[in-house]
Amino acid sequence: MNVLLAVVFQIVLHVAPDTVSDAWLDQMLAVANAQFHAVDASFEYAARDEHSVAHVVTRTDRNAFAKQVTDNQIHVFVIGKLENVDDDKPVHGVTWRGKGKRYIIVAADSPDRVLAHELGHLFGLPHSTYKISIMNKTKRDDPPLDQRRFSDEELQILRANVKSSKLAQHAP
Repeated sequence: MNVLLAVVFQIVLHVAPDTVSDAWLDQMLAVANAQFHAVDASFEYAARDEHSVAHVVTRTDRNAFAKQVTDNQIHVFVIGKLENVDDDKPVHGVTWRGKGKRYIIVAADSPDRVLAHELGHLFGLPHSTYKISIMNKTKRDDPPLDQRRFSDEELQILRANVKSSKLAQHAP
């Protein structure tokens, strides 16, 4: 069950067929909502459609999604596999700027916190070195995954950027 907070963001899902289950999508959303609860924001799925791209390899492949971003909502493209265009390290998600538009691409093999991490980027956060932070990509055991969150410093940035976002719909 989604708890709608003061600022609600609509997510338009574009899902490649046979890549993920509804339960996987719901878990991604639940983790994002739990992480953004601290800044009084929540996300809900507004629409869902299918697209035919299951494997994204190049920058051109990533840019091709831009033509489907036509409104003032958050667009998330779920695909089977996402290649890293910068090096050989695995990548599970990316917040992309293509043809003047911003959107998120998430691979089907992503851990459940990847959407929250990419939404952090969408709202202005870079990767970080805070041990507690979900924006820190460093492999580590401490703190455990279930205890990771945005750092206090990141929450200040998110709070300001969420409230001023043109993507926001303010709840009554």
